Amino acid sequence: MSRRSPPKPQPPSPATLITVYGLLGCAASFLFGRNPGDLPENIVTEICPSIIVICIFLVLYSLYDVMGCGIAQRLHHDVLDKRYDDIPTRVPEGVYLAQRAQANQVEQMPPFLVSTLCFSVLVNGKVGAVLAMLWSILRTMYASRYRKSIGIPMNKKGLAMYTIPCYFILNTMLMGSAVHAIRWMIMTNM
Repeated sequence: MSRRSPPKPQPPSPATLITVYGLLGCAASFLFGRNPGDLPENIVTEICPSIIVICIFLVLYSLYDVMGCGIAQRLHHDVLDKRYDDIPTRVPEGVYLAQRAQANQVEQMPPFLVSTLCFSVLVNGKVGAVLAMLWSILRTMYASRYRKSIGIPMNKKGLAMYTIPCYFILNTMLMGSAVHAIRWMIMTNM
C-alpha cells in the first residue's frame, strides 16, 4: 500500500490575482496619485528618483548577474576550454544557476521599466521610486540566493519570498497607472 503525499498548494487563480492587483492599483492611484490628467510641474524632478533607481539596478545587474554567468563559467574552466559540440548537455550546476538567475532578471526587466516609468509619470514619482527601489533590492537578493543555491532542491531554495513581493510591486504600479489613466479618461469623457 503506497502512501500519497499531500497535495501541493496551488497558486491563486488569475482572476483572484487580477482582482487583488486591481484593488492595490486603485489604492495606489487614489491614495498617492495627483489629480488624473495633471502632469507633474517639473517632469524631470518627478522622474529623476526613478531613473536613479533604474540605473543603479541595471549596473548591479551588469556586475552581478551578467558577470556572474562569466564567473561561474570561469570557475568551471572545462566549459570554456571546449568547443560547443563537446560541452555536455548538462552544464555544471553553478553555471546553470547563474544563467537561470540572469535570464530571469532579463524576463522581469520589461515590466519593471514600464511600470516604474508609467507610475512615476502618471501617478507619483516619489512613490514610484520607492516601489522600484524595493523591487530592485528584492530582485538583487533573489539573484544572489539563486546563484548560491548549489545542491539545494528547487522547492527549498526560498526564492518565492523574493519573487512574490516583486510581482505585487510591479503589478501594483502597472494597475495604479492603468487606474489613473482610466480615471482621467472618465473625467474627460473620452
